[in-house]
Amino acid sequence: MKDTIKKWNVWWENPSYLDKLIGIEREFLAEMTESFKAKHIKDIIGVRRCGKTVLMYQLMHALVKNGVDAQNVLYLNFDDPELSNLSEAIKNALQLRPTITHVFLDEIQNIKEWEKIIRVYYDMQKFGQIFVSGSSASLISRDVGKRLTGRHMTRIVTPFSFREFLKYHGVERPDQISERERVIHLLEAYLENGGFPETLGKEALISRAMLVDLYNDILSRDITSRFGAELDAVKKIGYYLMTNVGSPFSYNSIAMALTLHYETVKKYVPYFEEVFLIFIVPHFSWKIKVQLKKDMKCYSVDTGLRNAVSFRFSDDMGRLAEGAVAAELKRRGVAPYFWKSKREVDFVVMGDELTAMNVTYTDNVHKREREGLLEFREKHGNAKLVIITKEMEQIDGDGIEYVPLWKWLLG
Repeated sequence: MKDTIKKWNVWWENPSYLDKLIGIEREFLAEMTESFKAKHIKDIIGVRRCGKTVLMYQLMHALVKNGVDAQNVLYLNFDDPELSNLSEAIKNALQLRPTITHVFLDEIQNIKEWEKIIRVYYDMQKFGQIFVSGSSASLISRDVGKRLTGRHMTRIVTPFSFREFLKYHGVERPDQISERERVIHLLEAYLENGGFPETLGKEALISRAMLVDLYNDILSRDITSRFGAELDAVKKIGYYLMTNVGSPFSYNSIAMALTLHYETVKKYVPYFEEVFLIFIVPHFSWKIKVQLKKDMKCYSVDTGLRNAVSFRFSDDMGRLAEGAVAAELKRRGVAPYFWKSKREVDFVVMGDELTAMNVTYTDNVHKREREGLLEFREKHGNAKLVIITKEMEQIDGDGIEYVPLWKWLLG
């Protein structure tokens, strides 16, 4: 085991090795480095292969840059079968480096009852900082909630935002007019291929193959194995969800469409949200009972992933734009709703003010987009109304704000 630990901690012998691992700096890295001031356990969660490991490398790099001895920084990846015992791994690491002060434990959900062990180290104040990462939402709901309440801080990591995607492609000032055409060109590439770090810069066929492999890996390892779900049903439900992003559904409608039992669908759909493949958007109502009775929608964590594994419609840019807006709202920590009466509103956001948004990747906006927003305002008071467009930017006589997608994604 000690040889395996050394393999994962090359910077013990060569601190400059971390320079090779840090990749594109994530937007929230500064926020994460600020968290060094708190002693809490830091849990980093998100869909598999979205950049959690690289974020850990970036945090380790920041620590070393700020004076922490690289030999005191431990990283263990529990996707490695040689590291199947957390207690033994830490024990062996301390035998190699008794002065370890900062511990990074990657894909920790592979270790049963890991939180018991980590709590002991935390309560003993054995280490100055403990970071854990995982590809399951239960890292903060069930596992952590039981034993680490009040002892941890959470960061949800997603595939690259559009701003990070532009940075990868060398666009540092997307607001400059001289960059406008390139920004829109890259926006359409972002909608088509998504923002998973490993796919950036790859040819379309290679990128798609990587995403398909990633998706199948999540189904088999993170859903089927972790929850004991039946793989064939998981595949059917996953294909249905990914193909029908943005379309209202109920557990019953999926069960009927796929000839599966209602209880199976009701049990399995939350698994896809648990591993961050999708997120559910409920119907907007001030009454919880009404929300629960209405259909819901779902969106993929990444438009590229959705494109790679679902049935594609011929004219799909509007749907992709809607999916990108949904993912960005979640990235910003917003829990959106949708609303439907005679007309429909794609997203309703509750904040300092109520905001209703429709998304259409065109500048020839159909009247139904306006009518849906106006109907919503008529029923729900003085809400802010927004239409996301391709390039059009204005405010019309009804107070509806038109914002280009690229500009909205850049915040």
